[in-house]
Amino acid sequence: MKRPTALILTARYGSGHIQAANALATELRNNGYEPIISDLFGESYPLMSQITQSIFLKSFSYGASFYKWWYYGTNKLNTKGIAQFSRYLGRKRLQELITIHRPQFIISTFPLNSAPFLIKKERYSIPTYTVITDYCAHPFWINPLVVQYFVAADIVKYGLKKHNVNEKRVTVSGIPIGSEFYSTADKQSIFKKYQITPSNRVVTILAGAQCVLKNVKDLAQLLLKNPSFQIIVVCGKNRALYEKLLPVAIQYPRSFRLFGYVDEIHEIFRISHCLITKPGGITITEAAALQLPLVFYKPVPGQEAENARYFSQQGAAIITHTASEIAESVQELFDNEQLMKNMREQLRHIHKNYSAKVITDYAISQSEEQSLLLP
Repeated sequence: MKRPTALILTARYGSGHIQAANALATELRNNGYEPIISDLFGESYPLMSQITQSIFLKSFSYGASFYKWWYYGTNKLNTKGIAQFSRYLGRKRLQELITIHRPQFIISTFPLNSAPFLIKKERYSIPTYTVITDYCAHPFWINPLVVQYFVAADIVKYGLKKHNVNEKRVTVSGIPIGSEFYSTADKQSIFKKYQITPSNRVVTILAGAQCVLKNVKDLAQLLLKNPSFQIIVVCGKNRALYEKLLPVAIQYPRSFRLFGYVDEIHEIFRISHCLITKPGGITITEAAALQLPLVFYKPVPGQEAENARYFSQQGAAIITHTASEIAESVQELFDNEQLMKNMREQLRHIHKNYSAKVITDYAISQSEEQSLLLP
């Protein structure tokens, strides 16, 4: 018997949207579905997608003022106008995917408005769902034809309500992340695998493939002044940064660990005492799942700043703007046990467990109910 299919629409503007799609796909497979993940914009306009991805990533490093103007400027636009503007993007490719795979439902982890409009035009009986992957709600996510929104927190739900989305169409599910963040693990074997001394205070820095976290070398050397710290730097796929930091790894063979891309990032999170990172929606959700205290560096205006603001207001993160501020904040965390404890408690409070399951269970149950109503 052929397995039912579900279409997941996403995009490669940063890795978070894809990671959320993968988490949903895994859960769907566990429920007997065949998930089809589509980078709809990339498949429809390959060259344009590459160009805009490059511009998007560079805007985080060099064009923060422009991105701020764009994000908060468009945040004031009429949601219906935005939806109408983007209704045709990727429509031809989407039509092909629906014809080939005949999905039971469609889930978007990126603001793509073509699916609901196409379904209405062609009179398909395919419900569409949207998963918002940040702790804020930009109007680009909003479409009057979306059946249900799945959001990270109440603050996002309230944001949608301000844009006239009926609260019954919003489920506070949390952001979907990999199931590995909920599994049990043997910490001793992880310490051994990454050559980390269990008695040390482990500070992890996520530098990122695009190196949007600046002055990593200076920051690492500042932190290494404390002999009780063991520093882990994850460079992602940024080979240039990795090579730049190699001399530091050679100079501090016992207290500095350098990695490129890490598949099992959850293992490093499990043995860390705090995480220095940019506030991307998926990364901070993964940290919250493991109650890993967060230090944010210079959030870019837009969704990063909104994510950082929410976590900071909840007492779950510290926002910094210089390497020296980061070092001071990390030291404060370790000097103040109550602060560390409070941050962990707030992270536990923020996080919603098994979000991918909540979302897929809802979509599957709605699909099954609909099938019972059909003649």
